[in-house]
Amino acid sequence: MKSNVSFLRRLGAMFYDTCLTFSLVFFVGMVANALFGDMGGAFFYLITLPSVYLYFTMSWVKGRQTVGMKAWKFQVIQNNQSSHKGKTITHQQAFIRFMLGFISFLTLGAGFIYQVFNRNNLAWHDQISHTLLVKN
Repeated sequence: MKSNVSFLRRLGAMFYDTCLTFSLVFFVGMVANALFGDMGGAFFYLITLPSVYLYFTMSWVKGRQTVGMKAWKFQVIQNNQSSHKGKTITHQQAFIRFMLGFISFLTLGAGFIYQVFNRNNLAWHDQISHTLLVKN
């Protein structure tokens, strides 16, 4: 199945979600710092990374969209076996999607740019996790 969400629409949602994620990390870091004092680098990441993971995966699994996706009017659904096609994604799909999306983000967007050249308009993490972005 082909995604009907453009690369620019995806970038817009990513911008919204990146701003929200930085705010979430700042807030969680502030609370942890108030509770535990100076945390150090490793403890900071141990506290904040699960918060970011939970924001994305729970948004996808429970409501099919993050705040950025909601603002740009699209959602994520399953794109695998015909009996599950179009349904809410699973926790396993959300995990794979998050991890590969994070790697794509760290590689200067290589996995996202792949969408421009893919005939089904899918990014790496969409293709491997068997998920699909569709407009609402």
